[in-house]
Amino acid sequence: GKLGGKLGGSSPNNNNNNRSVVGGLDVENGVPNSSPKASNGRKRKQSELQEAIEESKQQTTTKFISFETALPTYTHRALTHLILHPPKNNNNNNNSNNNNRTYLHHIVTQNVDGLHRKTNLPRTKLSILHGDIFTETCDLCSTEHVRPREIQSIGLQHTGRRCTLGGTPPGSCPGKLKDTLLDWEDDLPREDWTEAETQCSKADLVVCFGTSLRIEPAAGLCEYPTAWPIPADSEEKLGYAIVNLQKTPYDEDAQLVVRAKVDDVMRYLMGKLGYSCDWDTIVIDD
Repeated sequence: GKLGGKLGGSSPNNNNNNRSVVGGLDVENGVPNSSPKASNGRKRKQSELQEAIEESKQQTTTKFISFETALPTYTHRALTHLILHPPKNNNNNNNSNNNNRTYLHHIVTQNVDGLHRKTNLPRTKLSILHGDIFTETCDLCSTEHVRPREIQSIGLQHTGRRCTLGGTPPGSCPGKLKDTLLDWEDDLPREDWTEAETQCSKADLVVCFGTSLRIEPAAGLCEYPTAWPIPADSEEKLGYAIVNLQKTPYDEDAQLVVRAKVDDVMRYLMGKLGYSCDWDTIVIDD
């Protein structure tokens, strides 16, 4: 019940301004945890990076077919649902400002599998730190081009295609497209990293789902809520919680550490937040 309380607002001092950010999320549907950034510190050839991803596919305990056919897990879908359809406040009071309170505001991911985007999560609610295997970006206007199949390139290389979405009017940009998958020495994408820092700094609680928290600087984002002095007129922030089967370097200072599968924890959490057990099958008309 502790995680449900921290995210669900059981504290009597909670108000409508409390914010949560989720990071991490290794998946349980057989998709390999293949971040190209996790190398041994040297620049790798594209063939080596492709081999690393293929090896990761072979090591997964669940049969993996392809990134194209992979589907979002329960947790992917639940996180998007939390952002787009906040739970109704069940408290019996007349404060209408508490209705449909948004507990989760942003998601940060190092995964390159594109599964968060398959849940129709708005791009503005997602920071993709290590790239997306389905996404190309224009080298002039930075417009993203999301494809139905894997981009056969790694390391921010030009793919041989040109921008067809950017410019005014749309499609007039003469830029060339690059893949978005980072190699070890590549800089993090500026806009995504800046937004991740901003959201984690504003958050009252960062929840790290299914991540080893060993790849920096992304791992350090969990400490951002309490990294700076809190104004005297503001409430104390919670910090961060970790849901992961193995130990992480950040366990010691976490407000809560849960050793469990993320889907199991997320099912419990959705119930504590007041969602019916069939929320995942209901079509909501806004």
